[in-house]
Amino acid sequence: MSTFHRNFEFRVSPRAEQRSGRFHTPTSGDKLLIGAPVKVDTSADPSDLNMQKVILATGATAPKKGQMGILIHEFKNDEAFADRDPLYTTYSDLAHAPHGAAVQVVHGEKIKVAFRNTNDLTFLNTRTYTGRTMVAELGATPAVVVGDYLTPGTGNDTDGYWAKTTDASEAWLVVTAVDYDRGEVEAEFVF
Repeated sequence: MSTFHRNFEFRVSPRAEQRSGRFHTPTSGDKLLIGAPVKVDTSADPSDLNMQKVILATGATAPKKGQMGILIHEFKNDEAFADRDPLYTTYSDLAHAPHGAAVQVVHGEKIKVAFRNTNDLTFLNTRTYTGRTMVAELGATPAVVVGDYLTPGTGNDTDGYWAKTTDASEAWLVVTAVDYDRGEVEAEFVF
């Protein structure tokens, strides 16, 4: 499946060699968002869970192959809906990787992704969905256009996980399409 949750999907999926494995999420603290920029925590002991730990990448950062990319976690059937009501939970609700979970760090040329900003929404007076900003500067006065570069942003649901940069050395992605009405940015990896 190319859609991971309401705010992130692949438009051109990565090949096997572009999906780096042997990484894990932190065992405590805030859970990492699938589709967020991550980097290897070089201060962590790699023997922890016998994998390297990744943390959220924030602020304009030059990318490093094999050390940085987009976080991907694919839930197994038995863990996806554990402790959740299956009548009210869909795959689109599973936006965060669990603590201490094995994850992939994806990067590579020709991989195309889509980020979607969403607003708070109440559906049929029964479900409330919290909005999330994936790409900053895409709101009422949008400043992101085709050809812009994206780099890690502030790293939260309010201010965005990705931000525009004019410095090509900090570019992780190049914007290939923008739909202001949908709050959607399509971008392709540059490393």
